[in-house]
Amino acid sequence: MSRKVLGLFVMGLMLLSTFYVAKPASAAEVPGDTLKIVYLAAQGSLFMGVFNPSPDGMTDVYTNRVWYFLNDAAIVMGPDAQRHGYRCQLVDVKYNVQVPDSAIIWNGTSKKWEAPYAGKTAKSAVTWKCGLGQWVDGHKITLADYLFSYAMDWEWAYQNGEDDKYYNENWGNALQGTLESIMGINVDKLTDDYIEYTVYQDYVVPYSEWATAVNYMVKPGFPWQVYYTVSKMVAEGVNGKVFDWSTQPTDGYQLDMIDPDQAPYFKAEAQAILNSGELIPVWLSSNLADYLQKWGISKEQAGLTDDMAKVGYENIIKWVDNYKNILIGDGPYYVEKYDPKAMTVVLKLANNKRVGFPGEVNGQKIPFEPFWKEIDIYGSLNDDTAVLAVAKGEYDLYWYARPYNKLAKAIEEYGDQVNPIKTIAVWWSLNLNLVGDPQTGLVNSSGTEKFNPFAIREVRYAMNWLVNRQYIVSQILQGSGAPLFGAEVSGQVDAYTNYMKVAKALGLTAQGDENYALKLIDEGMNKAAQALKAKGHTLEKKDGKWYFDGEPVTVSVIARVEDERLDEGKYIAQLLEKAGFQVNLLQWQRSQASKAVYLSDPSTLQWNVYTEGWVVSGIQDVASLAWDFWFFDIYVDPNWGTDYHNPITVRDLVNVIAGGDVNKFIQTLDLKYYNTPDKLNDIMDWTGYDLANVLPYAEWTGPNNVTVSLQSLDQFWDLFKLAYGAHIYNAPRVYTAETWNFFLTNKKIQAVMVDPISGVGGFLGARSLAPAKTETTTTSATETTKTATQSTTQSTTTSKPAATTTSATQTSSGGEKGGICGPAFLVGLAVVPLLLRRRK
Repeated sequence: MSRKVLGLFVMGLMLLSTFYVAKPASAAEVPGDTLKIVYLAAQGSLFMGVFNPSPDGMTDVYTNRVWYFLNDAAIVMGPDAQRHGYRCQLVDVKYNVQVPDSAIIWNGTSKKWEAPYAGKTAKSAVTWKCGLGQWVDGHKITLADYLFSYAMDWEWAYQNGEDDKYYNENWGNALQGTLESIMGINVDKLTDDYIEYTVYQDYVVPYSEWATAVNYMVKPGFPWQVYYTVSKMVAEGVNGKVFDWSTQPTDGYQLDMIDPDQAPYFKAEAQAILNSGELIPVWLSSNLADYLQKWGISKEQAGLTDDMAKVGYENIIKWVDNYKNILIGDGPYYVEKYDPKAMTVVLKLANNKRVGFPGEVNGQKIPFEPFWKEIDIYGSLNDDTAVLAVAKGEYDLYWYARPYNKLAKAIEEYGDQVNPIKTIAVWWSLNLNLVGDPQTGLVNSSGTEKFNPFAIREVRYAMNWLVNRQYIVSQILQGSGAPLFGAEVSGQVDAYTNYMKVAKALGLTAQGDENYALKLIDEGMNKAAQALKAKGHTLEKKDGKWYFDGEPVTVSVIARVEDERLDEGKYIAQLLEKAGFQVNLLQWQRSQASKAVYLSDPSTLQWNVYTEGWVVSGIQDVASLAWDFWFFDIYVDPNWGTDYHNPITVRDLVNVIAGGDVNKFIQTLDLKYYNTPDKLNDIMDWTGYDLANVLPYAEWTGPNNVTVSLQSLDQFWDLFKLAYGAHIYNAPRVYTAETWNFFLTNKKIQAVMVDPISGVGGFLGARSLAPAKTETTTTSATETTKTATQSTTQSTTTSKPAATTTSATQTSSGGEKGGICGPAFLVGLAVVPLLLRRRK
């Protein structure tokens, strides 16, 4: 997926308006004056990453968050776990469509636009409608901006010859897989306010239009003249300095568009291009005119005249002179001042003409209009100082989420002045080492026959009742969390709602049932004892303790020492002792635990139970959720790359949930596609392994040579519930709790649309920060626009450029806390799930 789309919250498609002045447009009337934000910058730097349009730009939490205000997202993920329009709108998705001879890609070898797939059949054709308007410097967003951005993805992702200066390996790693599915883009319509274009692709997610659509889209984050200027700097250097997208060269810079030290070079390169007279680069010249003609678009309409190009470069020079950066985005804000030493950024409202198509969430309009004339962002070296300053009203928001106990003192003292906003930080589970014979529990461990009680399914499954999740939340997390029963947290409302139906049907509760659990463990162990007896071994319980071949059955519990999972581990150890096991409690740090659990042979039995944690960052789409059980039931079960085959069948689930009554089972799980016994009968013998594979691959041939092809969301969610049921009943993991952190806000402000996972840490949450008790109004000019798929409202904000003000850009969502296995990375599953799952 394109860097501009990945995450959904990076750049999207846009054009420009009419003014050509190197000053931002004047700020219109907005409800709030200045929003003051502070966050922890313990290392003495406001940003840990850089601002540039490559896959290595805007990768840390705070460059992302500042980018939220500088550039509009193309589309957004709403708190309802559904995608919605923002600057762009999904018009239509068609399937098995012939590619026209006007659908083009950029060929970096021939340096031409080509239509190599003309006449061939695309699996899908996705039509987008994106609002244009102005960049924050006041000049028009044009078709040229879109085409240049599109061409750069192809140019930088592929190496065209050994000495190709316009190639970046990281760009290739990020985009080649997606670009190989792109068969061309056709411009369908161009007006002063919007562009409509269709992406033809050899790609489809048959059960989801949105998942199909977001495979690739274009939305430029900067004017093409800006993009060309920085690209040329990376490719050729400027004034003896070397620039790179991804790394810090010895004699130069990693390109950072906000860096005041790099500002003279931005200006020098733009001036050099102006002086050269070659104003329009090959990507916008070459044979592009042939395709403009096919689309019925003139060069003037496309923004491709020498005069228009010249003004763009002149604007860069004036902008850099005024603001010492080259972050000319589509707004609504721009960077007026950045002081790295003082750790401050001042954003001013440009209020440039912005045209978008913001949707609604449960009847509430997604915030599109800005709420503030100015946003000031400060770094703080001290956590407690920042918390107290927000409580006292010196700042409006502490943009660093903290556990509740770190905020409790300020909340107690200033409770009537502050408001904590929840964010779901991490979820916990118990990884159970299931290696061994499932009937006997025997394990060949380095040539020695040993016994592993967690090889026995009944023992693992009993852990769901042995653990009191509510105790973990109330006593260990001190209320900063909630009981958890699956690999998706409560803020992932679609997945959570569906799998909780199954959890309830299985009888799982937050309190658990210790007596029932002990009964299940004894039954499983006694059953194994009979199988072991036939093999010449003994397994017996004496005086409340289990013995294998006369020796105590010992289990090793790894408890992570860096956080409350140490207390969780101690609690689990106590429970296992009640079950009759001797416990070896290992209090380990991340590196030692990760090596033993995920990277070592589980048959060595270094561990039996591990207190896992997985970092959460944002709501995932359905195509990402599809990988959940492949990942946790196959790939990481019990360690990386296991390829475990869960043997639990749908028939097993029918028996345990409904006593074999298929109609009752269908009703209890609220199955909507497999809603008759005949339909369900086709997959009755499917195992957890089959179910975990059909979801991500959308087609799978299982037992009895039955092939299932996913065709609808109802079918997807039915299979998701069945896969979850097989996963829980087999119990390679026992999910225990989601943990909460909190952003602290002063009650002078409010968040009108809070993300149920990231709080105000994501794009929508940040854009929804508003003065308290202020009613938001609708946009200054609206028109209803009907499309092939829905009725929408086009929002347009217009103001004339002012003689004196300043300007900015946009992006996605991210966490910030050091993780179970590293810094705060995404925990959503995507097409390559291990790149996105991160242990803590």
